Amino acid sequence: MEDNVFGIAKLDGDLNGIPENKIVIFAASPSVGNEVFGYQILYSNIIRNKKVLLLLNRSSPMAYINDMKDYDFIANNNLTILDAYSNFTLITPEKMDNIKVIQNPSDKDEIVRVLLEEMSKDYDILIIDSLSIFADSFGFDFVKSLIEKLSSTANKKISSALMFTEWNYNESDLNSIYSKVNATIQIRGIEKRVIFGQYFAVIKCDWVKDKEFSSALFKVLRPGGIKLYIPKILVTGPTNAGKSSFIHSSCKNAVSVDRLGGTIALDHGTLDFEGYIADMFGTPGQERFDPLLKMLGGEAIGVILVVDATDEKGFPRAIEMLRKTETYGLPIVVVANKYDLKGALKVDEIKERLHLGESVPIVPTVAEDLSKIDPNEPTKLKDEGVRQALSILFGLLKVKV
Repeated sequence: MEDNVFGIAKLDGDLNGIPENKIVIFAASPSVGNEVFGYQILYSNIIRNKKVLLLLNRSSPMAYINDMKDYDFIANNNLTILDAYSNFTLITPEKMDNIKVIQNPSDKDEIVRVLLEEMSKDYDILIIDSLSIFADSFGFDFVKSLIEKLSSTANKKISSALMFTEWNYNESDLNSIYSKVNATIQIRGIEKRVIFGQYFAVIKCDWVKDKEFSSALFKVLRPGGIKLYIPKILVTGPTNAGKSSFIHSSCKNAVSVDRLGGTIALDHGTLDFEGYIADMFGTPGQERFDPLLKMLGGEAIGVILVVDATDEKGFPRAIEMLRKTETYGLPIVVVANKYDLKGALKVDEIKERLHLGESVPIVPTVAEDLSKIDPNEPTKLKDEGVRQALSILFGLLKVKV
């Protein structure tokens, strides 16, 4: 049986999912919500036919399900909800087959009894919507005891994902619960007077050994949910190599500033690819715009260098543009465009002539349909080469904050 998943590319890649009988806590600062992490874990598992038990104490079941819909996460029959909210707030509980109401959610013993009884059934993962509400209502001793009971439940296959907000608690109380879980993932905002970014970081994980974890920037999209965020990928290269084609083939919303088919300022698009989103910026290739290159290269963390495989004379200009954008040393993938045309150099020949080192990947790309080329529009490139180049680049990137 496959492990449960986070549904978030980096977490599933680094931690290989959530194994059976493991407990993960998502510890968010008050400035950053953690609800979407719960939504995404829930949805990513129920669509894989995993049985998910959700203990709700922060909102009503229908409010939670409707909030999920904003991200295009639709509940199905693999989800069962324990409602510890409605009777606590004296609203009428919703009557549905997959909703089980805790009659007296002010009684901590009843919450534990009902939860453990339900967990003994055939579930794969438990999600608790707000562990911090339990801490506020019943104290940290109750929370510690609850976590201990989760780890010793009779259903040894069930794993748990606990959402927790770090309000103004004592550090000793926080450490007392973090010490009892198998993995802790912090969720934070990057703050300079206002919050202008969000990131998560794996603080500990006892089922992955000898691995250093990097932090990951993320954005929350509606629809889409949590996407790893790459602040800036630079696409550069000589004139007419195919930079605009690459960006327009990668991004649905790409725009170019151009005149007579040639980009005279920049290309820009937002890429949504395999759980990542990234802002892509393309440079003009003409030398008269070289004063812009350093500015356009600023804050880039990865580079796509596009060259025309049929134009060896353009290679020195490609290297010069890397130097002028000041992106040497960043993760780089070379896209060898027009690879199917007569006179195109082979990958080994391109690597030799560019002098970028053996480790720099070179990915061939070709036009989707040469008969449909419009000289005033970026040429559409075949998806296979574009996806390969992006996949390699994202594999090279290590986003740290």
